[in-house]
Amino acid sequence: MKRGKKSVIPLKEVIDDLFTSSALSLNLDDVKIWEVWDGVVGKRVAKHARPSQINKGVLIVKVTDSVWHHELEFMAETIREGLNSTLRRTAVKKIRFKVGVPQETKQLRKGKTEQGPDRTLAPEKQKEMNKILSRVKDKELRSSLRQFMKVAAKKVSE
Repeated sequence: MKRGKKSVIPLKEVIDDLFTSSALSLNLDDVKIWEVWDGVVGKRVAKHARPSQINKGVLIVKVTDSVWHHELEFMAETIREGLNSTLRRTAVKKIRFKVGVPQETKQLRKGKTEQGPDRTLAPEKQKEMNKILSRVKDKELRSSLRQFMKVAAKKVSE
């Protein structure tokens, strides 16, 4: 159905487009991994390791250094089982650890992500995101959705 220039587009349509676009192919149920992480691995491990992304059941976890990388390799199966048990489904099939800077979940929730053009996303993904977001007239909502899409697209594509 074609709409006139001044017609209002239901937010549901925009959100549906967000989650069916190739720029953001994210299973919302998988986002819960970030919410339950600390409880599953404990505070000590959570200080040194954070989920970074998940794609097709493979969870990438950033760890602070090679010592933690080595330690967590031995704990991978226990962590995987703990996550799946807590989520009550098989969300994580495999865990891969990478040395890097673990991003705090609190920073993501507060929107403390980089501003401006995202050089890590492919231009075609940025173009697709901009096309979808151009339909949202409310500036504040559009900005929030853009930040959400950037974070989610990074988690899927890294």
